[in-house]
Amino acid sequence: MTLKHLISACLLVASVALTAQTAHSAETIDKVIAHVDQDVILQSELDRKILQAKDQIQARGGQLPPDSVLKKELLEQLIIQSLQYQMASRAGMQVQPAELQQFANRVAQQNNMSLEEFRLEIQTKGMAWELFLNDLRKEIVTSRFRDAYVARRIKISEKEIDSLVKAMNAKSQVEYQLGHILVAVDEGASDSEVETAKSKALDIANQLKQGADFAEMAQKHSDGSEAASGGDFGWNTEQSLPELFRTPVYYLERGKVSTPIRSPAGFHILKLYDKRGDLEHVVQQTKSRHILVRPDAITTEQDAIELLNHIREEVLAGKAEFGNLAKKHSDDPGSANLGGELGWNNVGAFDPAFEDTLSSLEVNEISQPFQSSFGWHIVQLTGKRQDDQSEDMKRQQAAKILRQRKFSEEVENWIREIRDEAYVKKVVEEEA
Repeated sequence: MTLKHLISACLLVASVALTAQTAHSAETIDKVIAHVDQDVILQSELDRKILQAKDQIQARGGQLPPDSVLKKELLEQLIIQSLQYQMASRAGMQVQPAELQQFANRVAQQNNMSLEEFRLEIQTKGMAWELFLNDLRKEIVTSRFRDAYVARRIKISEKEIDSLVKAMNAKSQVEYQLGHILVAVDEGASDSEVETAKSKALDIANQLKQGADFAEMAQKHSDGSEAASGGDFGWNTEQSLPELFRTPVYYLERGKVSTPIRSPAGFHILKLYDKRGDLEHVVQQTKSRHILVRPDAITTEQDAIELLNHIREEVLAGKAEFGNLAKKHSDDPGSANLGGELGWNNVGAFDPAFEDTLSSLEVNEISQPFQSSFGWHIVQLTGKRQDDQSEDMKRQQAAKILRQRKFSEEVENWIREIRDEAYVKKVVEEEA
């Protein structure tokens, strides 16, 4: 579930202008209107859903459908939402209070309000703040479960990814901006003349790699037709390049110079100034390890902080090894047995609080205890690097496109399945 979609749902909830009189009326006449497996849907839920829908339709200037049609459609939506939420609850899907508060704060920020101002705005429109938070919690839980459950049903083969990447590459015409220096060798030159030309080419390439200006070196030493223009070879697609140049250029990084390339004409030196039309993607990565302590009925937040401070002091004093303490104390089932190791991850992959702490650390530094939506941590940054994920990104992009193509269809299939298998009994007859 994306934050954009979640906020959209929350803004819809927040936009309902329930009056105190309407809310009171709903409480006094509230009744069960449908049984859905182990859950029930109340009249007040449907009334609130109808008000929300009408408010949204009117806000975008749309025409309201007949009440009977709206009630029928929205009751069916509530049934589906109930089924999904029940499945999520049985699967143990939860939202921690701190995380729920973070989402509420983001919704408030989207409305250009502080959290307290947003809470008061909700209450002045007749909706209890606890009701808003409960709706928000259900939306988060249901959306996460639906996304995870449906994602497991989607199968994407390597063959499908290969095919899409091939199609993407065909549409994406990569172009290279090159510089070119030629040290010519006459046809029929002796071995010693060839060696002399090769030595000259190697010397030029070494000077260029040490920072010599390519255009000046081309004007001074190149026998190529572009010498007068500083060896400017212009922009070329891979297909328009000489076959001899294609492989070296493909592996060159921007700003780098090739080793001399032998051809019947002599020795060629290429510089890649720029390229465009590719999916080059170099990302920052961090390597880290952490220890997580989750407060519970026995361990208070203060207990968690004190334990992590003690662990940190033990490691810094050299009395214990971080990995051993992670195995002993960490509540993260995914990393505890690995000594807290999280491996290499792209910047931005973690919880915001975790990411902010990592970004403030030097390599090998251990943080003070801090809180994320998962609990209390200490983290050690063990490495930083840049990773060229160009080819990986193409495949990831292709897989993402394929998942998006299949996701909506699979959601509809899943909804039909759970609706057909569910016990649903509407208590009151729908209006004609």
